[in-house]
Amino acid sequence: MIKIIIGLAAKLSVFSAIMMASGCIHIYQSIGHSHGAYVATVSGKEYEPIANRWDYQNKALVYIYRPNSQWAADEVEAPSFYIDDERVFNIRANGYTWFELEPGEYEVVMRRPLFGLEGIETFDLKRIAEMQLHVEAERVYYLRYSEIDPPSEDQLVMVDEIVSGDGPLQLVTTQLAHNELDATRMLPEGGRFIQTQGPLSEDELEEVFDSRVVDNADEDSNTMKWWW
Repeated sequence: MIKIIIGLAAKLSVFSAIMMASGCIHIYQSIGHSHGAYVATVSGKEYEPIANRWDYQNKALVYIYRPNSQWAADEVEAPSFYIDDERVFNIRANGYTWFELEPGEYEVVMRRPLFGLEGIETFDLKRIAEMQLHVEAERVYYLRYSEIDPPSEDQLVMVDEIVSGDGPLQLVTTQLAHNELDATRMLPEGGRFIQTQGPLSEDELEEVFDSRVVDNADEDSNTMKWWW
């Protein structure tokens, strides 16, 4: 079964590459990277804090992790994690990674793939979570992803008295993160710097607004709100 899935993924990868190279359409995909813990367990180094080995005076540090669970361990395909529309990694059970971020505002989106494919243009096969993440220099943030074991209210980080997160993806306290990160291992992707895209121009804002009007009209049929 696994060989069949890998074979289909390889064929889809070729098709996706051709479509993207032609410039015809924007495809969201993580072909070759979407293997879940059931197919490939996380085998990186055990969690180790970065301490001061990052540019803390000018950057923010964000840890993203996923506690282990039977649900996550049995997963064939792992969700993709996007920052400002760039897929940066897929998050498997018992895994973590980190990024240095330039201070600013970021759009975070998680998508669940099917044979590595996740969406086309404004259509998402399954969008798991979406949130705005504001980060400041010299600060450390912890994003926790878990479908079946949500943190308690006192373990959530509030921004302007509002919980910062969406569904299974939540910004959590340092204490909870440190307790759970000790059991995780480093994922193969991550550990790098990401620069904010900065404020959008007036033309870009108008384009985004127009596309969201279309998205909202089709939201019930195109975007699934439940977790898979």
